Amino acid sequence: MAPEPPLLTMSGITKSFPGVRALDGVDLEVRAGEVHCVLGQNGAGKSTLIKVLAGAHRPDGGTVTWCGREVAPGSPIAAMRLGIATLYQELDLVEGLSVAENVFLGH
Repeated sequence: MAPEPPLLTMSGITKSFPGVRALDGVDLEVRAGEVHCVLGQNGAGKSTLIKVLAGAHRPDGGTVTWCGREVAPGSPIAAMRLGIATLYQELDLVEGLSVAENVFLGH
């Protein structure tokens, strides 16, 4: 049986800032039900990659495909309309709420 097609594909993503090449040809595929960890040293481009996906930064090159179609969210609101959002780690959890309730609290 062939694997499910990816929900998200980021291909050849590049992003530069003055004097810094933050992303240099990054590729990523995510399928339904998968969990991924973006890991690296300070300045490795982790936050920049997430900000490109979430529409906070436009990539200088490469493509983002979401649910089979190429997208270029120009803002976080445009990304949200596509169903893409960033949830940051919260250290303060509310006792008595489920994991899902804590994740979506305030979102």
